[in-house]
Amino acid sequence: MDWAAAMAARRRLPLRIVHASLWERYEGYVPATAADRPTERLYSETVLATAAERAGRRAPALKVMTDLAADDPVTALLRAGQSAEAVVVGSRGRGEFASLLLGSVGLGIAARAACP
Repeated sequence: MDWAAAMAARRRLPLRIVHASLWERYEGYVPATAADRPTERLYSETVLATAAERAGRRAPALKVMTDLAADDPVTALLRAGQSAEAVVVGSRGRGEFASLLLGSVGLGIAARAACP
């Protein structure tokens, strides 16, 4: 997030943070306004809010937008990348060694994205 926020701020571009998950596949559909939203959806909303807050701390003048997609991560990020200058793929924070490996989402984006 820090790198993406810094890059967007340097280029004076807005930052769009996308978090995609197929939570409905696992927990069934509950409208977003329901008080008992599925745990996975609540987790996704928390991930987005935390990322937006972090980006705002990194670059206070940066315009930050968030997008929660009920979709496969690769599909959602490729769609978002169609109108982007760059796609930056995050990690799940599983430790230093795991962060050295490029996961299936990163590979899918690198192979098919329309931008760097």
